[in-house]
Amino acid sequence: MGRKGLIALIIIVLLCVLGYLAVQRSQQQSTAQVESAAWLAAEQGYLSTLQALEIEQPGQPPVRIERRGEQWVVPAKADYPAAPQALAELLRALREARTQEAKTANPQWHARLGLAEEGGADEQALRLKLYFDGHPDLGLRLGNPSQQGSGQLVRRAGENQVWLIDQQLQVPTRELDWLDRRITDIPFTRIASLVLRYADGENLTLTRADAQQYNFAVAELRKEQKLSFEGAANGVALVFSNLQFADAAPLAQIGFKQAPMLQFNLNGFAEEKLEGALYKQGEQYWLVLGEREGFNAAEVSARSDWAYRLEPDQVQRLAKKLRDLLVKSP
Repeated sequence: MGRKGLIALIIIVLLCVLGYLAVQRSQQQSTAQVESAAWLAAEQGYLSTLQALEIEQPGQPPVRIERRGEQWVVPAKADYPAAPQALAELLRALREARTQEAKTANPQWHARLGLAEEGGADEQALRLKLYFDGHPDLGLRLGNPSQQGSGQLVRRAGENQVWLIDQQLQVPTRELDWLDRRITDIPFTRIASLVLRYADGENLTLTRADAQQYNFAVAELRKEQKLSFEGAANGVALVFSNLQFADAAPLAQIGFKQAPMLQFNLNGFAEEKLEGALYKQGEQYWLVLGEREGFNAAEVSARSDWAYRLEPDQVQRLAKKLRDLLVKSP
């Protein structure tokens, strides 16, 4: 090969290398654009108009959440308020979800990714349907979490293309998990007195002179009796801080057959009032709240026309009698 031929060959090789690098750069730029794109880019402008949400887990009844004015409710639970945090977290994740990688578009692989329409419970996708005000409904399919990080495999209903997004969408699949389970959240420092009245005639009266007095005094305590420790009665009042129910039902559906086993009156230092009763129905305990005054909606969230099932440990903390607070006899 002559000198001119060698130079020509070198030029051809350089052009091939430059062409390859240009193609690689273009592909990298395209990939970067895919990775940085919002998954629900077309819906970003109207996600805030969401009016209803349906969740269907394979093998479980569908769950529906609806907007009623400024509040979200669970229709199957007689329009009981939905938990604001669960919905806010889901909407945040949908807004922020970005595509990291385009995966398979072959539907034969959907079952392995937990994104199939049919098949075993571990093969089918979690179905999520969003209903908007003035915009088309949106069906989503949520599959397996990413094996490499914190993302999740997803696709749109009716589309075969699978995407890896950078979010894991936490979607409760039971009605109970969507309910706002708060009953009361009354700060301990606000409670001035608490009176428990039992069906057998026994009372337990806890009082404090002012907010500076940390421990409750027990009015029924006789001189010869001694509390197991100085703050033994505080735990009863603390029940009303962050009290949440295990289940809930409209009061009319329960139909209590007996009188309450316990009634209580709670009073705050600013003249707040809260009344309630504890019922035993079979092996379950249900709390019903009555008249309330002075407490805001965040401090007393429960409704007076509903009954709230408590866990046994909650009942044990609330239904204390004087003997439960005393030093145990040797």
